[in-house]
Amino acid sequence: MSYAIVENDRITRILSGDLVAPEDAIAFDAALSFLPADRLGWDGEAVIDLATLDVFFVGDDGRKYAVAAVGRQEVECSYDAELVKDVGVWRLVNAADQFAALKASRIAVLTAACAEAIIGGYSSSALGSEHQYPSKQTDQINMMGSVTDSLLPGQAPDWTTPFWCADEGSAWAFRPHTATEIQAAGADGKAHILECQTRLAQLSAQVMGATSAEAVAAIVWEE
Repeated sequence: MSYAIVENDRITRILSGDLVAPEDAIAFDAALSFLPADRLGWDGEAVIDLATLDVFFVGDDGRKYAVAAVGRQEVECSYDAELVKDVGVWRLVNAADQFAALKASRIAVLTAACAEAIIGGYSSSALGSEHQYPSKQTDQINMMGSVTDSLLPGQAPDWTTPFWCADEGSAWAFRPHTATEIQAAGADGKAHILECQTRLAQLSAQVMGATSAEAVAAIVWEE
């Protein structure tokens, strides 16, 4: 025998096997016990398979119920139908909703790619030849600190600060930078971030202006 615990028309727990069922447990067809609990519902008289219904009463949280109640909206739909709340009213998701979701998903992918590009490092010729500089969040903070230090009044004419960078041979080291050099390296780092952000804005605008799923898929972050 199978039993269900029903709370607010929801099946919150299923009990099976030889047991002493709680007083508030409701016996139901054991064949239904193999279904996921969220597919079972209470119709006011018995536990049922919600997938057999074509009319539901939708709560504020978007959950489909088999019985009417205050705050629930009647919607003609299938159990697995996607719903969206539009101006306070639940309705079936349509093609426009799906296209908007596709665009939002693509922009999320582009945003993640932008974030990776920002922290992926940048090049600068501040030392007279091209060097690679790290740009993870800690590196950005360290660069800002070094640039700020270089601008403080009263610094010695021969002031320098070491900063981690790699030469053209990919050899990483803490190399000394003069005030002018560290400021140039910092400016190049800022330009790198702005370039990434500008590209993201441009690609996002292209996504929003796309008129087909194929056009959206074609918009990618290129290294």
